Amino acid sequence: MRLNRLWLIVGLVVAALALAANGSSGRQRASAGGSLTFGAEQGGGPDWCLNSTMSVDCGEFWNVVYETPVLRSAFVLTPKFTYKLDLISKYTVQQNPQRITLYIRKNAKWSDGVPVTGKDFRFLWQTIMNPAYKDHVDTTGWRQVRTVTGNGKVVKIIFRTPFADWKDLLIAGAAPVLPQHVLQGTNQTTVWNTCICDPKTGKPIGDGPFLLTKYDPSGGITLQKNPAGWYGKPAKLSTIQFVYLTNTNTEIEQIRGREIDVIYPQPQQSLSDLKGQSGLRIQSSLGTTWEHIDIQQGPQGNPVAKQQWARQALTLSLDRAATVKALFGQLNSGLKPLNNLFYFPNQGKAYVPHWSKWSYNPTKAESLMKAHGCTKGGDGYYRCTIGGASTKMTFSFESTRGNRLRELAFTFLQDQAKKAGIELVNNFKPAGTVFGSDLPNHTFDLAMYAFVSTADPGGRVPTYKCGGASNFGLYCNPKTSKMLLQTDKILVPTKRTALFEKIDSIFSNEIPAIPLYQKPTFLVYKSGIKGMVDNPNSQGPTWNVENWSK
Repeated sequence: MRLNRLWLIVGLVVAALALAANGSSGRQRASAGGSLTFGAEQGGGPDWCLNSTMSVDCGEFWNVVYETPVLRSAFVLTPKFTYKLDLISKYTVQQNPQRITLYIRKNAKWSDGVPVTGKDFRFLWQTIMNPAYKDHVDTTGWRQVRTVTGNGKVVKIIFRTPFADWKDLLIAGAAPVLPQHVLQGTNQTTVWNTCICDPKTGKPIGDGPFLLTKYDPSGGITLQKNPAGWYGKPAKLSTIQFVYLTNTNTEIEQIRGREIDVIYPQPQQSLSDLKGQSGLRIQSSLGTTWEHIDIQQGPQGNPVAKQQWARQALTLSLDRAATVKALFGQLNSGLKPLNNLFYFPNQGKAYVPHWSKWSYNPTKAESLMKAHGCTKGGDGYYRCTIGGASTKMTFSFESTRGNRLRELAFTFLQDQAKKAGIELVNNFKPAGTVFGSDLPNHTFDLAMYAFVSTADPGGRVPTYKCGGASNFGLYCNPKTSKMLLQTDKILVPTKRTALFEKIDSIFSNEIPAIPLYQKPTFLVYKSGIKGMVDNPNSQGPTWNVENWSK
């Protein structure tokens, strides 16, 4: 369910995808008529897998982008942060106990002709709760489910205890319904790692407007129109080709040169050069993707980072406001540092800026270190005695290689921390290694990356509770962990928000992570493409892919 989730993308592939239009160049444009080429920032490589249900092991956001056209669920998140009915035509909610009744569309079916039924919803629940997969999935919310019943077009979900964020358990792409008749008896941790298909026949399977017909770990992903149709209108495009372009500068160069049709890049300063360019359109929004720095506090982490005062000193040494201005001044001059781990500034009164007290103050950071016996060495960095051993205030700083904005942000943060006597060492790696290995294995000091959330803060519960599936920093406070679990049971929105704010106030002192900024989105596409609407939340840009046309 974690949608927090994480932002995962080669020019040579483009040449292999299109036919030469004029015979003068090996680099081709996407074919017109029914095909579209989409530059994707993340995917492929030895550590990547497609199975979005096994979210802890697989890349989050870009898998949602790839699979929303293929695998559906009860709801689709819209750009307005509302939940649009998808595989269902209606639902009812009852309390004491909490009971959800879903009415599946009569014409909802899998691409092999088998109807989507309550069996598929129940199989999703059984898969997530299978003890064999406990280290691979996030069971938040599903653990509260007592029963899932119904073999036909009506399915009933009964909860043992209330779960306020239940809709986020059933979102297209991120938490898709699974075809019980195809996957029963298979190993869910591996069966869909390299294809979304029937393992017995090898044929693609899906209940959306497209099917995933090809996965090339070094090149990209191909979606083709679902010939069997689905519950809605048939897709207008025949093919969508996602091409891995892991260097964001390459993305921008290729969209400028019209070699690809669409990009959805991480914010980059060079995007400003595309503004006003003839033949291109840009949609930009502020959504639920937010950049932050995880701080490892587990057994493999830096011993200094386990000290609360050291985390506070580190936060004081980083000029978040100046960094945001330098990064986004030309793209979005109104963007400010994020000062809450649960809510965004555009969520009104729910947003309380608890973290604003950690505004840049290198003098105060040094005073804090000196108060705990740290002394500055001849190299300008502090050394502190931790557990009887002298430890340098040095942190390995990990993020995704090839992301120009993150690389630039690191140079600012490194210089700022140095002025306070704290050393940050560049440890950038390929995205597949960061997300597929180092984060889940907790082998990092500091990790800068993005969480993709829904509008509901419930997705942060498994991130910051003790033992949470997405708690990569291994932060654990039993008190706040208990409070986080309580938020799942509160169905009154104002009371639930108040509890989240209380937790964030505590977090702003303990600093399990450092919030940086809310990311602006940029959907850039050829002006001839119709039907595209930027969706800045966790659903991503393919939320209405059936409406795209050229």
